[in-house]
Amino acid sequence: MIKPVLAVSYFSVFLAGPVVAQQSQPSAMALAQAQDRCMTTYAVRLSRETQDDDVIYATAIGNCSELDAELVAALDRELPPETADKIKMQMAEQAKPNFMSLLGKIRADRASKASQ
Repeated sequence: MIKPVLAVSYFSVFLAGPVVAQQSQPSAMALAQAQDRCMTTYAVRLSRETQDDDVIYATAIGNCSELDAELVAALDRELPPETADKIKMQMAEQAKPNFMSLLGKIRADRASKASQ
């Protein structure tokens, strides 16, 4: 015998249609980490080649631009305008020097491992 409660539950689910989870937007922190991983991935991969550092940086920036745009949008969404603008300015100023430093560390690590 079917219990009426179960029959009503299945019936109401049928009428409601499929359950679709609403996608949440990633936080600025999560996007910053993803963007950092993206840039690091390109630094590691491209520094194996004999490309100029500026070419490596430009390639990484170009390939991580979608994440960067999402990060900027998240900052604008989550923070007051003056705070978001300040953080975006700092990010822009520090992006290339930090990336060049990362390239140097990667190459030094490779050289150290190669000499062992």
